[in-house]
Amino acid sequence: MKKIFVQIIFLSMVLILSMQAMTFAKSSPEETRAKIDKMSVEVLEKMYSKYPESKKAVENAYAYCTISASGVKWGFVGDDHGRGVAVNNHTDKRIYMKMKEVSLGVNFGAKEYDLLFVIQNKEAWERFISGNIKFGSEVSAQASDGITGDTFANATVIANGVWVYQLDKKGLAVELSFKGARISPFRTLN
Repeated sequence: MKKIFVQIIFLSMVLILSMQAMTFAKSSPEETRAKIDKMSVEVLEKMYSKYPESKKAVENAYAYCTISASGVKWGFVGDDHGRGVAVNNHTDKRIYMKMKEVSLGVNFGAKEYDLLFVIQNKEAWERFISGNIKFGSEVSAQASDGITGDTFANATVIANGVWVYQLDKKGLAVELSFKGARISPFRTLN
């Protein structure tokens, strides 16, 4: 029985990842950008519904980034990846981004999730779009921007001037691990 359960979980993880890969496979850069833009609108709508304060945070931010991601955790290694777009509220510039996260420790399962990064100033924007934002796991119930006194309940601080909201879509992952993630520009789409 235990062996069958493990096989079902493994096949589910493979199915989730292959479905996401097929979404972007064999698409031209224009088609891929259009899919990511559509996904970005959907992520914002879901975040605003789940975390109403995130709408004000995005409206008042220097920039924001939405990423839709999935991951597989198996044994001692976990691997997550995602795609999204960073939008500068002051210039309307759009930079297509990719995310890669690796975890080491006790990992088991698969999940899909959305991320909304709130970027508070030009310096944080420059670091974010250059790929110089690297982060690990942190837990925070509330973040403050330290300038205007605005707080972002349910957001996690990942770097100076950058907060993130996360919304799990589907799947189940059990983790007791160390994580490291990097977000960088998606060169073939920019």
